Amino acid sequence: MSPLRTSLIVILTAAGLLVAGCDKIPGERAKPEASKEEMKVIATVNGETILESDYQGYLQLRQQQVGPIPDKEKERKIVLDELIDKMLLAQYAIDNKLDKEPEVSTLLKRIREEILGQAAKRKQLRDNPITEADVKKNFEQEVEKTHKSEYKVRHILLKEEKEANDVIVQLGKGAKFEKLAKSKSIDTQSGDSGGEIGWINQGMVVPDFFNAVIEMKKGAVSTTPVKTDFGWHVIKLEDTRPFKVPTFENFMSDQQARTNIYRKMQNDRIDGLIKDLKGKAKITVN
Repeated sequence: MSPLRTSLIVILTAAGLLVAGCDKIPGERAKPEASKEEMKVIATVNGETILESDYQGYLQLRQQQVGPIPDKEKERKIVLDELIDKMLLAQYAIDNKLDKEPEVSTLLKRIREEILGQAAKRKQLRDNPITEADVKKNFEQEVEKTHKSEYKVRHILLKEEKEANDVIVQLGKGAKFEKLAKSKSIDTQSGDSGGEIGWINQGMVVPDFFNAVIEMKKGAVSTTPVKTDFGWHVIKLEDTRPFKVPTFENFMSDQQARTNIYRKMQNDRIDGLIKDLKGKAKITVN
């Protein structure tokens, strides 16, 4: 790859236009190999080429930023002119050694690391593809760890522990939970519904909140406030029921759920690579 073509990628990345690819999710169509048309040279700037694939990639990303231009001939001219302008500016910058200036050099180094890092991630996912069998195994492991009950709860969220304790005292004297939720909860969305959150299961709320709920008896109100990053909660457990675990087939029919577990497994693959690299590396932090 020529220095100028590298500089074009750098420019696109710095502008927030370079999208990192990743291994495809089961059911998604793989990106085809570049065709002869995509490898066609559509412009040359001081000996450096712009390919049809460069144009198409930039066009797609540009449209995501500013939208398409209805007149396609006009759009092609505008987009190609922009690409040429970027290459000319990059050439000018390199000719004037602007890439050697400390601030620019540091930025280019960080962007280069980002591009190479994304390439390393894509290689890891290509070399270690996630199969449907892998997804099924992961699904079964998650099901095994999943709490087997779900809970219908209300809560009143306060900023301070003292406020939460005051609410608990009022509830003990016969005050209505729903009324206090409407008047005192800083979670206005649930507060307007009398503090109702609805049915929750593991993972739907922060761990401290869920752990407090599973220790409560049906119909009970927490006797001490529960602290989370959101504030202090007074919780009412209205009901419990067995959690209906979906079958793997039903799970896989849900596009969003399938995407989520696949992305999580991708991240686990990448985390494994980074952990392995760190284990082999000589790292000194000053």
